Amino acid sequence: MAKTWRFILDEKHTGAYNMAADEAILLNYPAKKIPTLRIYGWKPACISLGYNQVVDDVLMSMPAFPFVRRITGGASILHDQEITYSITCALSDLSLPKGVKESYKILCSFIIDFYAQLGLNARFAKDAAPESVHSYGNFCFSSCEAFDLTIAGKKIGGNAQRRKKEIIFQHGSIPLEIDFSLMQRLIRGPLNASCATSLAQLLSKKEDFCLLRNRLGASFMKVFDAKITRDVLYPEEAALRDRLIIEKYETCEWNTSRRFKEESPLETKTNLLQ
Repeated sequence: MAKTWRFILDEKHTGAYNMAADEAILLNYPAKKIPTLRIYGWKPACISLGYNQVVDDVLMSMPAFPFVRRITGGASILHDQEITYSITCALSDLSLPKGVKESYKILCSFIIDFYAQLGLNARFAKDAAPESVHSYGNFCFSSCEAFDLTIAGKKIGGNAQRRKKEIIFQHGSIPLEIDFSLMQRLIRGPLNASCATSLAQLLSKKEDFCLLRNRLGASFMKVFDAKITRDVLYPEEAALRDRLIIEKYETCEWNTSRRFKEESPLETKTNLLQ
């Protein structure tokens, strides 16, 4: 019998809160083994850096703009008008294959369905337009990797995955709007605005954040035939989240130089997919 998933329909939070909450869920999974789908937003706007990015190579010298480092790889993302999801589960929870790309394709299928419910045809770049695939620079949406989702020839959002033994953590961004002019003032290097698109551009209107969160959850239940229970973080997760905010995601040691002593570290050799 399939497990019941925990569905955390969250609000808009700071970058430190969001990354700490996701990691707390991941680190707590071995204790309760409850698969979790979390959907949330960001407030205020925040840049997230890929795990291996060097701050001085990526960010302009602009004071007072929030940024946070992710535990997943890839390039930087400006999180502002968007919906973000995170999935934490074991391979067995969805009968996923061990291969990173194969499991990634399956997990992205609910996002494809979400776009389909909006009348949009999302496909992986390698299938839709192989000629558009190119390596990324400092900004995620200026690139197009083989397994990025595209609509009408343009990249839509970004997704990344990390493993902890048999446990998968995957998160991704669904942009409602993209402010390229702001990104040009924040992120170093060329930004190709013609590579990416957003729901506002595709639908020619603004969509409601709360409505879209619910639709994304509905697509997850439909595609994976999953039973979902609305819930919140467990007390131990909330406590770990709060500690991670203070000791990790709000610190210069982690955000600028990737230093943090973890009590329950992720595997040194991880699978990163951007």
